[in-house]
Amino acid sequence: MTTLYCACCGQPFRRSSPRGPAPLYCSRDCRRQIEVRRRVWTSLQAAERTAAVPPRVVPTGAGSFHRVETVWERASA
Repeated sequence: MTTLYCACCGQPFRRSSPRGPAPLYCSRDCRRQIEVRRRVWTSLQAAERTAAVPPRVVPTGAGSFHRVETVWERASA
């Protein structure tokens, strides 16, 4: 059997079966760890997208453009 290396921890491991696609992780713990990392990365990317939206300036009074306030828009996911 071919020696593979875990995509999570880098440990060498052997395939348990030659059938199907080669596994990426050496254990269930490594699979879970990668799932957690993916969820965190996804939530961080969503937060960065929200923070990257530029502010929109709108007048505060009817017809008065001397005073303005900044309104932050949330990015649609």
